[in-house]
Amino acid sequence: FEAGVDASDAVMIGDTSYDILMGQSAHVRTIGVAWGYHSPAELNSNGANVIVDDVDALRTELERWG
Repeated sequence: FEAGVDASDAVMIGDTSYDILMGQSAHVRTIGVAWGYHSPAELNSNGANVIVDDVDALRTELERWG
């Protein structure tokens, strides 16, 4: 809430397991991107709510959650 946004209205988008874990610690939804540093399997095993393969899929997820 320090940023003025409720956790239910926030999302963490990241390409590492650290990003996913940070989002979980902040109690926000997490989206892993498959084109980054860590593999989709690593993102998934660290609890990403969803993993997307490209920017179009990312946009779709953000619209779905919005």
